Amino acid sequence: MRTIRILVTLLLICVSTSFAQTTSSPTVAFVYLGGRTNTPHTIHAFSLQANGSAHLVLGSPFSAAALNGFSGQTLLAVSNNFVFASDTENIATFRRSANGALTFASSVRASSDANIIDTLTLDRTASNLYAGGGRFGGGQYFVFDKGTQGQLTAASELSGAQSGGELQFNHSNKFAYTTYQPFLNLPEITGQHCSFEAYSRAADGTLNPFDPQLSPPVGVAQSDFCPASVASSALGYLAIAYRTLEDLFHGSGVHSIAVYRILTSGELQFVSKFVTTLDAVLPVTLKFDPSGTFLAAAGTQGIQLYKLSSMGQLTKSGSPIYTHTQFREVRWDHSNHVITISFAAVYFFGLKNGQLVQTSPPINLGQHIGISDIRVVSLQ
Repeated sequence: MRTIRILVTLLLICVSTSFAQTTSSPTVAFVYLGGRTNTPHTIHAFSLQANGSAHLVLGSPFSAAALNGFSGQTLLAVSNNFVFASDTENIATFRRSANGALTFASSVRASSDANIIDTLTLDRTASNLYAGGGRFGGGQYFVFDKGTQGQLTAASELSGAQSGGELQFNHSNKFAYTTYQPFLNLPEITGQHCSFEAYSRAADGTLNPFDPQLSPPVGVAQSDFCPASVASSALGYLAIAYRTLEDLFHGSGVHSIAVYRILTSGELQFVSKFVTTLDAVLPVTLKFDPSGTFLAAAGTQGIQLYKLSSMGQLTKSGSPIYTHTQFREVRWDHSNHVITISFAAVYFFGLKNGQLVQTSPPINLGQHIGISDIRVVSLQ
């Protein structure tokens, strides 16, 4: 009898401890990762706590029979209640439950025979989903209306568009900016270079290309844009990474991050330039925090934090982290957490005194799975 009482007491202590940990550090976001395996196309899900710790969501990884395309990557987009995943041919809608688990809801065919989907982007109101394709053909944006149950209905197509990085909508949701890099681009060999694209967004979600009057900053006129290296700040600025490739095979060259003011017309007015120490051979990825003040830049030499002043000037904030890791993408939640991925692992950081600190050990999914995309759903 005494043994039973001891076991019950220990069980109550464990339950109380678990409850205390949960209530003292509630879930503030869910992190979704698209896998790189051909079949099945999987989505790994993690809950992110207020203290920065990460935990696998029960039932993860998630998949659906509708995601059966041959491509070895799973692309993602997220809204408050839904996760959208593409195998580059089809787009599946998953409902998100309160614990972050996903349930398949519906799917649509997205790509044409000439184009595969290489980007998924929701506008800031999550009213429209934009599926960009064009690395093998003339280029298109497939525009879908999102219903209340997450169902997608084809709305329009923008032919002749070029997509390489996801669309970056400014905070008024009126303009979108992106960069484009041809498939297997080697600028010094093929003569092809990354380009900068700008679109205005109509009330019905239609995209219309326009000339943003972008002028390269002085000193990098012969440089290249990089896919995924455009970021929109809530302060009304746009950060764009340029790279100069003086020697492609030996890695010489530099990355510069230029800051532009977004005018009411959508045109871009140059404000400042910051020369980074990031490797220029491969692109960097840029993302602002929700306040628009801190800019995270991740690439082949780790992750670096910058601070943007109200006048559009960038300054370095702390030292780079994981300088020997090649990061592929970076995201923020609304609780000052930064999440980034390498080819096979996901990393978690927090913002403390204006600097990045690691909040949870990296989680490695394994080289046989790999990670192709990352999205974050904030609960606050």
